[in-house]
Amino acid sequence: MPDFRTLLRPAAVVDAERPEDIAARGNRRRLRVFLLVLLPVLLLGLAYTFLRTPEYRAQARIAVKPAGIVADLPGTAGERATVSTTVTDAASASLQAEAGVLSSRPVIEAALAALHRQGVELREYGAEPAQAVQAALSVEPVPDSNIISLTATGAYPEHLAAVLNALIEAYSSRLLDSYASASGGEIDALRQELADLNRRLEDKRKALEDFRQANDIVSGERDENQVLARVKGLSVSLNQANEKLAKAEGRVRSLRESIAAGKPVVRARDNPTLAGLESRAAQLRESLGEIARTHTPQFMDMDPEARRLRSRLAEVEAQIGETRATAGQVSLTEAEEELATAREEQQTLQAQLARDRGAVHAFSRSFSTFKSMQEELAQLEASRSTLSERLLRTEASERSRMPSVQVIEAATAPLRAYRPDYARDAGISLAVAVGLALLAMGLTELFNRPPRPSMAPVIVPQPWIAVGRESAPPAVAAGHAPRIPAAGAPRLASPTALERELSQDELAALLANLPADDVAWAGLLLCGATLDEVRNLSATEVDAAGGSVHLGGAAARELPVPAALFSRLQAAIQRTGDRVALVPGADEELQRRLLCAAHDAGLDNPAAVTPGALRHTCIAHLVRQGLRFSDLDRVAGPLQADALAAYAELSPPGVRRSLAELQRFMPALDHIGRAAA
Repeated sequence: MPDFRTLLRPAAVVDAERPEDIAARGNRRRLRVFLLVLLPVLLLGLAYTFLRTPEYRAQARIAVKPAGIVADLPGTAGERATVSTTVTDAASASLQAEAGVLSSRPVIEAALAALHRQGVELREYGAEPAQAVQAALSVEPVPDSNIISLTATGAYPEHLAAVLNALIEAYSSRLLDSYASASGGEIDALRQELADLNRRLEDKRKALEDFRQANDIVSGERDENQVLARVKGLSVSLNQANEKLAKAEGRVRSLRESIAAGKPVVRARDNPTLAGLESRAAQLRESLGEIARTHTPQFMDMDPEARRLRSRLAEVEAQIGETRATAGQVSLTEAEEELATAREEQQTLQAQLARDRGAVHAFSRSFSTFKSMQEELAQLEASRSTLSERLLRTEASERSRMPSVQVIEAATAPLRAYRPDYARDAGISLAVAVGLALLAMGLTELFNRPPRPSMAPVIVPQPWIAVGRESAPPAVAAGHAPRIPAAGAPRLASPTALERELSQDELAALLANLPADDVAWAGLLLCGATLDEVRNLSATEVDAAGGSVHLGGAAARELPVPAALFSRLQAAIQRTGDRVALVPGADEELQRRLLCAAHDAGLDNPAAVTPGALRHTCIAHLVRQGLRFSDLDRVAGPLQADALAAYAELSPPGVRRSLAELQRFMPALDHIGRAAA
């Protein structure tokens, strides 16, 4: 309740109280009021939220195809029929009626009967399950579409999806049964008629093929059949023979006329002998012409050379005349022989053509019958095409008018409650409780305001302020040292720093200066084992046949070791028995021995040579060769992510290699064998 004591106290008493007491009393009052309001309101809100019975919701969506019409049907058989379904305003209005049918009692009873046959019992819906399902069912068509949304709400999620799916199946069966009972048998009649026509068409094709083979008809084209092709060939040959005969007669007649008129029949280029004589005559004439240009005719008559040339020219011209006459007779004889051959060929072709005319007439009659049968077959095929098109249009019309139900989204069993949303309502209850508590706390503070402090200024002397002296902060002046982190306080993690990596020469010098008893555990560290794994090593874990060591623990693995190091391990087993005491003491003792050996070997910074440095040198040796990090676990066991990131900086660029592709043991480990020898 509000504390009104501050209103009744005298001002002197209030002023006498310390500010710390006033603040503490106010904090206690605010906390008490806040909790007194918060807890009851929050408990009531959470009780109301979590005591409500959860309700589950299952949903399904189906597409109902309304009645349609057949459009764009061509009138010719050559075109293809196309079917289009047009949804009219009346069909859209009927979708609301289909939604009413879906939620009707007969469809619900059919769905419940189907579920009962499947062994699904709906006892939670009481004595009238159909009425209960109808009350829990909501069927709404989606605007501007042919989709209907079905929703079932109830307290039992295991049966909601089964009820919706059974309801869709019952509605589909009812819709198809109604359409099947109303449709006629026109399609069956058309199919039977088409089957009869196909049978007649097959019989006609068989008869046509038999007639073709019986009459030796190769094709439906006249020119492709043997008889007609032979007659056509004879006709073409006869025409060619007639042309050849006419040419031969004309040539004989022309030769006779030329010989009678004394005209040359043979050309010089066609007769080599004649060409040579004419060439010789031309040379003689040219020689006589040259003499005539330089001498008089009287001198030429007396010149023996000129007379000889004239005599020789006369002889050559006489030979030319005889050659022309002889060649003309030869050409005439050849032309007459060619004429006789052409006339004989013409007579032979005429006789063959006369013999084949009867076969041509008989084949023409058979071919005409064949063409008639082909036309009848074409008419039957046209009838079948027309009937097929009619059947297609009828089926398309029936399909377009036939309603169909397509399940777009089948109902599934809900996994979470639809309402109430416990998390949301609990958050609202918490927010309301906190708000009311803050409001109550504010109203309480409104009536319990502390008295206003005095406005008189207070001057506090500052002893560190003085003329001519440097000022210091109050804490320093009071003798308080500045605050620093405690010794054990956690600090920010620094990036992972790798141990010192030893070179092969340093390792060889270190192993040479280590005592004989320490070489074994140092060698195992240089092979990838941890110090704890070396401490827990037993004699049974040393495989003498395989030359390896089985390391147990969380990172159990087989660790091969060099032969010289394995000999040191076997010697240690013989000395100590079952438990191999390789590690001589605590970590400080190991560090001390490594420090002594490093100092004796003359290594730089011997304090950095630790057991971890030996194991780090082994890992760095493998990583610098390009070892895959997936194979690194087989040697050193699983490493932390920050350690792997640090080792990734040591890996060379390029393709990574497996453990079998690189040098597993460091060359410095060979000094173990030489030291043992």
